[in-house]
Amino acid sequence: MQVEDARSFFAKDLFATETVGIEIVDIEENYCKTKLKVEKKHLNANNTVMGGCIYTLVDFTFAIASNVGNNPTSTLTSNIVYNAPAVGEYLYAESSVVKNGRSVATYTVSVTDENGKLIATATSVGFRKA
Repeated sequence: MQVEDARSFFAKDLFATETVGIEIVDIEENYCKTKLKVEKKHLNANNTVMGGCIYTLVDFTFAIASNVGNNPTSTLTSNIVYNAPAVGEYLYAESSVVKNGRSVATYTVSVTDENGKLIATATSVGFRKA
């Protein structure tokens, strides 16, 4: 699947693409990179990006990486660590496979700002539908 095909297919995920504004930057089988332009609507009362926004970025990036070129995959569990507050103009997330089993797949996702500062790390496990 090409980036444009993935953008078209995942545009159906209206919360991630329209409400939050996440864009697909790059995809390969078992890999995805996304970006988010931080806007006022993403900020919490402390003027940093809300944790739920960062988690949505993680979850959407995992969904793309785990579904492109694979059987449909749904999240079983996900664990996120917020390493630093996100205060920049852009956030980037990259997800790649750790273990690609027949029915269970494990991926890592890292979120950085435009300067490469690590904002969050996550491990997501998905179930592959046969």
